[in-house]
Amino acid sequence: MTSTYQMVRELSWSYLEQLARQQVLQIQSGTDTPKKVVLGERPVMADGNESNVLLLKEAGGPIEVVYAAEGTPSIVQPSAIFVAAPHPNAARLFQNYLFGVEGQELFVNLGGLRSLHALVKDKPGRTPLSAIKVWKDDPAAVETQGEDIKRRYSLWCLITRSRGPHRGFT
Repeated sequence: MTSTYQMVRELSWSYLEQLARQQVLQIQSGTDTPKKVVLGERPVMADGNESNVLLLKEAGGPIEVVYAAEGTPSIVQPSAIFVAAPHPNAARLFQNYLFGVEGQELFVNLGGLRSLHALVKDKPGRTPLSAIKVWKDDPAAVETQGEDIKRRYSLWCLITRSRGPHRGFT
């Protein structure tokens, strides 16, 4: 829903409607989509799951990440400590580790994720985050517009499915 919100905000609902007219295969995001591209089941994937694409590419898979000049959706991964956490100090220590250099390097090197930590560098060969036009996440707007996004997105998916065979775009 976050990514859909960003696409609609930046490109409009008519963008998704134009995709529907092209009979695209619309699926919920997940880890399998990049694998389907590598296996040749789908010729292209749009949006989502950059980390799995990067990991598959680094493993020698025939896949390439292309960042649209119009922009790329982003989803910030928040972290929090519950007020009633049974061991709040241990939780704070874990948070410090996650957001420190060592924890962020694990996310980048093993998880294929991005880090904004100044001392953490992308792996060689990856497009630097500074070279990608990244759309800003807006969790508050997604929350307030969530029901409308779900309703319109569901309608878009129905239109897409009603148009017959899909052309393998995910």
